[in-house]
Amino acid sequence: MNLLKVDLTTREAKWETLSSDYLRFLGGKGIATKLLLDLLPPKVDAFSAENLLIFATGPLNGIALSGASRLTCHFKSPLTNGYGESQCGGYIAHEFKKAGLDILLIKGKASSPAYILVENGKVSIEDASHLWGKDAFETEEILKEKHGGEILAIGQAGENLVRFACINHRKGRQFGRGGAGAVMGSKRLKAIVVKGSKENLPKPADPERLKQFRRWLNESVKKTHTSMTKYGTPGIMSLTNEANVLPTRYWQKGSFDEVEKINAEALAKYVVKSTACFACSVACGKLVKAGDVELEGPEYETLFALGSLCENSNLEDLIKAAELCDRFAMDTITAGNAIAYWMALGKAEFGDSAKIIELIEKIAFRRDEGDLLAEGVKRVSESLSADKEPIHVKGMELAGYDPRGLFGMALAYATSPRGACHMRSCAYRPNLVGAIDRFSVEGQAELVKDLEDFYAVVDSMVFCRFLCLPIIGPIYWKELAKLYEIVAGKAMPVEKLRKLGEEIVNLAREFNLREGVKQDTLPKAFLKAIGEENFRAMIEEYYRLRGWPVVE
Repeated sequence: MNLLKVDLTTREAKWETLSSDYLRFLGGKGIATKLLLDLLPPKVDAFSAENLLIFATGPLNGIALSGASRLTCHFKSPLTNGYGESQCGGYIAHEFKKAGLDILLIKGKASSPAYILVENGKVSIEDASHLWGKDAFETEEILKEKHGGEILAIGQAGENLVRFACINHRKGRQFGRGGAGAVMGSKRLKAIVVKGSKENLPKPADPERLKQFRRWLNESVKKTHTSMTKYGTPGIMSLTNEANVLPTRYWQKGSFDEVEKINAEALAKYVVKSTACFACSVACGKLVKAGDVELEGPEYETLFALGSLCENSNLEDLIKAAELCDRFAMDTITAGNAIAYWMALGKAEFGDSAKIIELIEKIAFRRDEGDLLAEGVKRVSESLSADKEPIHVKGMELAGYDPRGLFGMALAYATSPRGACHMRSCAYRPNLVGAIDRFSVEGQAELVKDLEDFYAVVDSMVFCRFLCLPIIGPIYWKELAKLYEIVAGKAMPVEKLRKLGEEIVNLAREFNLREGVKQDTLPKAFLKAIGEENFRAMIEEYYRLRGWPVVE
């Protein structure tokens, strides 16, 4: 695999070949985490020119296969001051491979707004002064017309260093959580344009077996992913509401009385068509149109964060709010949490959909109270010395699953290296469907550890969660090992993959320990509801399974 290093300060670009010390981590998350740990000096400020942005492909990228068009991004997070990671679908990973690019590492800070252009091995740093101040959609349109290819862009939120700014792709796909867009903004990097030719695409080791695997996967998806194909991620909202784990009124309730106004069935009335990442048969994306607003989404996480969490049942306003978040390029989960916390503090009224839209714009431009909300709930609480407890883990706001009714998710939120995250384990699914008692401590540590290790490998391959969902499948350890052998031409026993997953998880933990990030706990209100003795039993068992020392 090759590594392209771009230094925005010196305006130098250099190609390198990765050594075996890195290649043994497969690609994606594994290699990027190792690079971050090795090359980023300890304790640098996340907005320092020294911070790194590492975009990485894996061995599955560049082939035509459902789930194989994802890219991973790693950095020190300005939201948590710890391990930052995010993944993005669409077409960008495939275009990386077409351009002959495996891993892109960016450091430094441009003297004036710039964008990086990578085209078939040629690299240049271009002037972006005319793009600075434009939203992510406008930026992509201008660069697409000029260069073609595929584009990653930030909006005004990244430019203004909103700590949860994201990076946008194709007007509906994002590197969403942790503030990667703010890191780009701090480097005065407006966009990345990648353009290549299919002649550069990697060839699978066994094309015939890949064809067979592709047929099997697509047939399996037709049976296992009917709801995902029909509704996309919003399909799970009715289930979380019924289970009383749909976060509502800033974590005060677990169900929303007006959920039928914002659930998948309600959203379906606005769906124009389905969309998909490159070569994917799931087609989980939904293009919606409400008035003059057109948007890919909103996803379940957005519906909860800007909907039930704020007690907002105005779906058209919610769609507008989501579109603004995408245009300005900022994470809807943290944005919704920040606004709902503001409401819980009595600074705004729950259910005021117009106020939500107003606050999103203020956050993006750091105007008035938006300047404070742009810092995330932890810093809002600290700044105001608020009595109301902010709900976060390691500085990152929780996703759309209330851990008081999902003990596996309680553990998973606490142990995730990037902060409160539903994607590092997807433990909510086996909890929700009854594969494991969601109110019991028994078996949760084994479940979370196994899934974290599994997805560490999935994110190194780099592959899509939705093809590897726990319980649903269709891909788990055995199928993942088979797919790697088909593509790479090397046998990779399941046990070896498991050990590799453990090692990658340990690398992310090592980064956080080095940076001084407080480890593995939950907000006090959740610990009280779950029972501190229950949580301690789960965390101690988890640490035992990982071989980590338990700190009193």
